[in-house]
Amino acid sequence: MAERIGVYVCKCGPNIGDKIDVDAIVNEVKGIKNIVTAKNHNLLCSEDGLKFLKSEIENEKLSRIVIAACTPKMYELKFMRVCEESGINPYLMQMTNIREQCAWVTPDKSAATEKAKSFVRAAINRVSSQEPIERKEIEIQPDVLVIGGGVAGLEACLSLAAQKGRKVYLVEKSPCIGGLVVRFEEVYPTMECAPCMLAPELQEVLQKENIETFTYSEIEDVVGSFGNFTVNIRKKARYVSEKDCIGCSACFEPCPVEVPNEYDEGLSKRKAIYIPFAGALPNVPVIDKDNCKQLNGEECKACEQACPFEAIKFDDEDKIIEKKVGGIILATGSKLLGTEALSRYGYGKFDNVLTALQLERLNASNGPTGGKILLKNGKEPKSVAFIYCVGRKEKEYCSGICCMYSIKLAHLLMEKFPDIKIYNFYSDICVPKKEHQKWYNEILDKGAKFIRSNEIPSISAEGEKLIVGIDDKKVSADMIILVPAIEPNPDTEKLAKIFDISQDERGFFSEEHTLMKSFSTALEGVFVVGNCQGPKDIGDAVAQGGAAAGSILSRLVPGEKLELEAIITEINEDLCGGCNTCISLCPYSAISRDVEKKIAVVDETLCRGCGTCVSACPTGAARAKHFTKEQIFAEIKEVAKC
Repeated sequence: MAERIGVYVCKCGPNIGDKIDVDAIVNEVKGIKNIVTAKNHNLLCSEDGLKFLKSEIENEKLSRIVIAACTPKMYELKFMRVCEESGINPYLMQMTNIREQCAWVTPDKSAATEKAKSFVRAAINRVSSQEPIERKEIEIQPDVLVIGGGVAGLEACLSLAAQKGRKVYLVEKSPCIGGLVVRFEEVYPTMECAPCMLAPELQEVLQKENIETFTYSEIEDVVGSFGNFTVNIRKKARYVSEKDCIGCSACFEPCPVEVPNEYDEGLSKRKAIYIPFAGALPNVPVIDKDNCKQLNGEECKACEQACPFEAIKFDDEDKIIEKKVGGIILATGSKLLGTEALSRYGYGKFDNVLTALQLERLNASNGPTGGKILLKNGKEPKSVAFIYCVGRKEKEYCSGICCMYSIKLAHLLMEKFPDIKIYNFYSDICVPKKEHQKWYNEILDKGAKFIRSNEIPSISAEGEKLIVGIDDKKVSADMIILVPAIEPNPDTEKLAKIFDISQDERGFFSEEHTLMKSFSTALEGVFVVGNCQGPKDIGDAVAQGGAAAGSILSRLVPGEKLELEAIITEINEDLCGGCNTCISLCPYSAISRDVEKKIAVVDETLCRGCGTCVSACPTGAARAKHFTKEQIFAEIKEVAKC
């Protein structure tokens, strides 16, 4: 049965109609084989135009259509829906762009018309070889996994849990949730109390019925695709029953072991059984198996004997918990540059050379000194030097937020000690947001000194004073605060391998598109938010967590199916030589090897139809639906005649 093709040329008002002879195009294509009708319309994308198109398809009993109008990026989906509603497979419609590519770039009307004619003939050639494609849908799992309990992860959890019929699983590697922010006393630019600000959200996450929290846990393995992931979570042995413990703290004092407290940046000691800091949630201790005497072969049950609720469980073991989810959000945060890179600044050599995070803990009311900022000798500092961009020359990038958190700390010091002298050594100042410049100006008005240099300062000591030398100048200070660059957490590389997503040159997770898809990854259904994607402040991290949650909410709707990408690659088994070239090149990890058949196979749920494998396949076994070589060459041959 012969095809019945209809051609429709849009005038787009004056955009095309004044610059191309639309009637000449219509009259020419009427004589082409299988063209049963050819007409023009003033504005096909309008409501009247869509009704006209629908009636034409039904009245003329068309089997394929060509639309000559603007860029397909604007209205192709709208025209495809009209085709579908009228009984034509939407992939038997071909749209060609005669506005941006002809009318708007070819000043001569006659030349623009001839060019447009060739585009329409090319579209007719192509649509004649197009094949119907059936869209596929799969059942989905609406539940979501969030990895990381910092501000971005918390926002994502609460946004997702607001919709009924959905379970949210929060996995946090540390014994408590809240991330880095919960360890601060105040946060810029509002100078709000961070624990007070976060406490309601922390409690809501822990108490919400459809949020299940796994602290002291890590991701072991992930398989599947968007809508249907299977995740294995390793819940590490806590050796304290979360069910029986009430957080009375009776077990701490009897423990004979003391080690540096990593949550206080080594400024205090903790026991082998501990809660990271006062107010940490959940309020359940954990036993550090590397330092516990009982767990290392020595007889010691001091904590067990002190516990009135029999919550100590020395026989506890790691558990692997399997969960099925439809989407995954990575919110694993970041860390400051490691202390090994700080030695050139006197860190570890001189007393009172601290990192910015150590100063945060000294300032915190739940920190090692109860909020008192003191020198090693117990005195209050009268002068403090901040050294910005520590590690920048090693990493060669600006972390973006270091300047502002340094200025915040300077504000705190000047509030606590009105007569203190503040020196800021910097190479560049980054004040990116509207409220930041005002805040920076305020610290200048208070008398803080800013000294610019691209050289790394030299640090020495004269008695109890620390000397910062830079550009033949020397400044004496009681305390030096190092402001290190921000870098990815150590487990970022491990998670990148588990999820098969890429990292950028700095080691952060790579987003799919810097501007348009800043929290998506190449693996559909996996999102990266907060500082694991790159350095950002609290507001930006929270916004990104909410945005990723919104993206999942819009697609993983409980009770509904998920439509797969229709234009994907298929492998011709007879032509495939099993060279594996396509497997290594696929950016979406959608191709694997069939060991028995020794050929490549495409996972339809992962393929996004990018065509990378098609262009690289040496045998031509990889074929892109809707963009076959026959279809593309049919189009090219006609245009090449011009």
